[in-house]
Amino acid sequence: MLLDFVKTIFTPGSGTITVVLLTILVSLIYWNMRRPSGMPPGPMGLPIVGNMLDFVDKPHVKFKEMTKKYGNVFSVKMGQRWTVVLNQIDVVRDALLRKQDEFAGRPDLNSFAIVSENRQNIMLADYSARWKLHRKLSHSAIRNFATGKNLESIVHEVTERIGKRIDEQHGKPIDPKQVVCLGVYNILGRLCFAHKYELDDPRITWLVRISRETFESFGVGMLADFIPILRFLPTPGVRKLKQILEENLTFMHDELKRHRESFDPSNIRDILDSLLLAQKETIDEGSDLVESLTDTHLVQTINDIFRAGTDTTIVTLHWILAIMAEYPEIQKKVAMEIEEVVGHERPSTLGDRGRLLYTEATIMEVLRFSTIVPMGLPHATTCDVMLGDFQIPKNTVVSINHYALHFDEEIWDEPKLFKPEHFLEDSGSVRQHPNSFLPFSTGRRSCLGESLAKAVLFLIFTWFLQNYEISKVPGDKGESLLERTKSGASLLRELDSYEVIMKRRVH
Repeated sequence: MLLDFVKTIFTPGSGTITVVLLTILVSLIYWNMRRPSGMPPGPMGLPIVGNMLDFVDKPHVKFKEMTKKYGNVFSVKMGQRWTVVLNQIDVVRDALLRKQDEFAGRPDLNSFAIVSENRQNIMLADYSARWKLHRKLSHSAIRNFATGKNLESIVHEVTERIGKRIDEQHGKPIDPKQVVCLGVYNILGRLCFAHKYELDDPRITWLVRISRETFESFGVGMLADFIPILRFLPTPGVRKLKQILEENLTFMHDELKRHRESFDPSNIRDILDSLLLAQKETIDEGSDLVESLTDTHLVQTINDIFRAGTDTTIVTLHWILAIMAEYPEIQKKVAMEIEEVVGHERPSTLGDRGRLLYTEATIMEVLRFSTIVPMGLPHATTCDVMLGDFQIPKNTVVSINHYALHFDEEIWDEPKLFKPEHFLEDSGSVRQHPNSFLPFSTGRRSCLGESLAKAVLFLIFTWFLQNYEISKVPGDKGESLLERTKSGASLLRELDSYEVIMKRRVH
């Protein structure tokens, strides 16, 4: 009977074969799109691409809107990958703090492998003993060189040079990102490589270009991240990303070579020297860890520290100066507090942070209001895990919607308004652990350079407000600088270029 059935199906001209093939195709599509049992609810997607087309532009905003229909935890199909999106602080803490190890992975995305030489860095590597070692060494190196008097002296020297560049404009409109890039790259260049870039150093222009092109190539993810079979196709996006990576790695390897040639274990000059010392000590001890501290690992680690520290700090400062121009009354209060506490004869120090309460609250509000990395870097589950009532399978992508946390109407009073009071207690003191505020994430994957970023932001911001009055260009008062957020596929929530007037304060 079975033989007769098969013959009937494949008889030429028979319509049965068409029906059978269509049935198989429909079944495959159904099983491909079928949400795994126990997963959070979410929208139905299209075959192959899933829900990708719905989230090309500003996914953080659309995800926040989706909470009204699906709740604070939902799942979407991005190509062939299921992604669980967390949009509320309690569930985020449950995942990243109470179940840290279970949510500490990184998804095996094709773009991650490309930019990190097969995930041999800290930011994109999967959770492992080697990852823990690299993170520990990096924390130690940052602590040794990026804190206290050493950091203050570097920032003060750099800001003095920035001031000369601003003063050359004689009150004419200036694009603040130019001087911000100059300052931040000099600070991180000194800390990481003992470099001092000149004002018109072509390497600054090159570093800015590489950074911009990397984020543009990355976007919200390359197609091969979501449809894995495409990783075997030499698409223009992949070729561009590999070209940028090659340029960047050449720069980093040259720095490593230069440092190794002049390395003196008794005179550690910067963070890269500190990593070389750790490598040397591991080799001398004959430790099994030597395989985890190859030159590739060192290059990827220093690249993480340098790139993450520069890109996010530059974008945050770009937001800060735009906000100060838009809110002159807040700018005035910050400047008055700095004048009263610090004066104008010396620059601020990290020791002033506990006394500049309104200033600190303003910086925290900038971090909330700008939320420059709205979706953060994606996590991945390291095992099957329960999150609330939902069963999330191993290797599921998990995204934290920091934008939803920072603009949660149930937590923040008028979240769409910029108000430093969001971070001030009734007594005037700064709220130390505000609810639903995670600009640097938390748990195992919290930002490696959080302490460094906070310190640099404080020192540069207070220097700007201590020395300059920032205002909008005359004739530009009708348009808010804060509405100029770049749309489209981007990891960063940046502002388009703008100009402001910077005039020396009269004391």
